[in-house]
Amino acid sequence: MVLGEWALNLRHFMAVAAIAACLYLSLAEWQGQSRTRSLLLVPPVLAFVCAYIMMGFVTPENREPWLLRTALAVGFVLGIVRGFFINAEVDSYGLVRLPGARDGLLATLAIAAAMIAATLAPLVIGSAAAWVPYATSLAGLGATYLSGRAVAVYLRTRS
Repeated sequence: MVLGEWALNLRHFMAVAAIAACLYLSLAEWQGQSRTRSLLLVPPVLAFVCAYIMMGFVTPENREPWLLRTALAVGFVLGIVRGFFINAEVDSYGLVRLPGARDGLLATLAIAAAMIAATLAPLVIGSAAAWVPYATSLAGLGATYLSGRAVAVYLRTRS
């Protein structure tokens, strides 16, 4: 029993570390600073790590795979569409700047809010465990949105 509690705490720590790193690495984009194209791909990977860890919070009797699959597909399509229409400036050094791209901030904050809801709500209210699949799907939607957007911007801005 103690090992199960320790694993749960370790998963919580890993999810918090992943989303904190995602938020930190996204700061340059939100501030309108230039950065390398390859660095655009790191926050979506960290968001995926957080969403993947959150899948472990869902109990087997509450799993709804169709919801997660739909959220992943919708997020990826929306991210690709947004990535093709986002204003991207490339300087002479090959650094990319995304002026006015606040949607990445909103997606990352949605993932963080979903993670907080998925981890804290079941600890406070026992019946809130039924809502964890929805929070996990929201995190998956945000992660695939960031991924689709980053891939589209990466492909659009390469020389």
